[in-house]
Amino acid sequence: MAGTITSAGLGSGLAVESIISQLMQLERQPITQLQSRISTVDTRLSALGRVKSAMSALQTAANNIKTAADFSVFKTSVGDSTVFSASAGTTATVANHSVEVKSLAATQKLAAPGMASSTATIPTGTLTLELGTLTGGAYTPDAARTYPVTITTENNTLEGLRDAINDLDADVTASIINDGSANPARLVISPKDSGTNNVVRLSGLAGFDFDPTAPLAGSMEQTVPAADASLVVDGINITASSNVVTDAIQGVTLNLTAENEGSPTTLAVSQDSDAVKAKIQAFVTAFNDLNSLIRTETSFNADSGTSGTLNSDASVRSIRDQLRTIGSSDLSATVGGLNRLSDIGIRFSIEGNMEIDSARLDEALSDPALDVAGLFAGNGTVTGLATQFSERLGTMLGVEGTIESRTASYNQTKEGFNDRIEQLELRMTAIEDRYRRQYAALDTLMASMNGTSSFLAQQLTALQGLSGSS
Repeated sequence: MAGTITSAGLGSGLAVESIISQLMQLERQPITQLQSRISTVDTRLSALGRVKSAMSALQTAANNIKTAADFSVFKTSVGDSTVFSASAGTTATVANHSVEVKSLAATQKLAAPGMASSTATIPTGTLTLELGTLTGGAYTPDAARTYPVTITTENNTLEGLRDAINDLDADVTASIINDGSANPARLVISPKDSGTNNVVRLSGLAGFDFDPTAPLAGSMEQTVPAADASLVVDGINITASSNVVTDAIQGVTLNLTAENEGSPTTLAVSQDSDAVKAKIQAFVTAFNDLNSLIRTETSFNADSGTSGTLNSDASVRSIRDQLRTIGSSDLSATVGGLNRLSDIGIRFSIEGNMEIDSARLDEALSDPALDVAGLFAGNGTVTGLATQFSERLGTMLGVEGTIESRTASYNQTKEGFNDRIEQLELRMTAIEDRYRRQYAALDTLMASMNGTSSFLAQQLTALQGLSGSS
């Protein structure tokens, strides 16, 4: 009779593992279908993420033109750019100016007598370092900028004094210069800022004293005296402590680089229409990018029967439709002679993209009677188009907005599919176990039957042998 079966199929000769594997493939078809549906949801989530990113880009572009200040972009032109450069902010005004730079601002420099090396020993004691204002030969120290510098036997070298000053983290710096002489190491002390409001006075430490009211009496040599910048703008004398002058002309920064006393040069401040146009172009581009993306993701090709990833998502189409409605609508009232985007040459194509008539936009920007800024930014009573775009996009992108709601819905669907897969996986384990038990029983039965068959065949053969000998 047959013995114990130790491997599936040995008793019966059947390919049991292959049979069970194929049966389980059939049983797992519902799981495969759910996994495919999860993949579809993931694809839609990815597409929704791209839409969200494009919406954020459009909101940023709208934010860049939703206030009147965003259109206050000016450019400058300097007659002699070797004398100074200039930049204009949003508070500047269109004007022409005459600028004469009589003298540049300078930062004070003090140099100590030379020493053999940077590690040469210096006296111990307390150096009082003061910063203050020098006016008409009179020095006024600033109590808030007065610092004691303590020199002990642990740091009484030129390097030690340098480091002690720099460790103050004050409005002054110290360094060591090598002048190549017999005693080359010279300590140089300098305020961080230029002008007569930043003048150093030193006292209390032998060999390192300096009084700005008597610059030749101290041990330190003043190699560069502090000086204010002096300039004449439109015939008005101006003094500044720095060569970067921010308050001579409202909204304009002058960066002085050379003197031109007696030969004034010109400064022209004008509206930078190209920069404003670039902002509007960026807004139009961002709108078109979003519109084209939504068209692609929600498309359906009747000839091929293929559809976009979000073809079944009506909420995404709603985003496109709402924004297109804002772009093609009129303001609640005319602002500066303008009421809608088409008034400045921006119209919609059949595909829903914005198209700019560049010449018409240039005319609108150069026409002082037309308030292009008001069209986008609005005024106290009318909400501009850019503001409407920004606010609507903010709502859509918000916590309870369209994008977050759709994302939550897709994620919830995924969770449901995963829960069903988890349940089916448990069922698959039970089904496979049942199949193995059934085939094990079949294997044992077949082995037993094969053993019986072999025994009977032996007996019949024996009987035939007996019959032949008779």
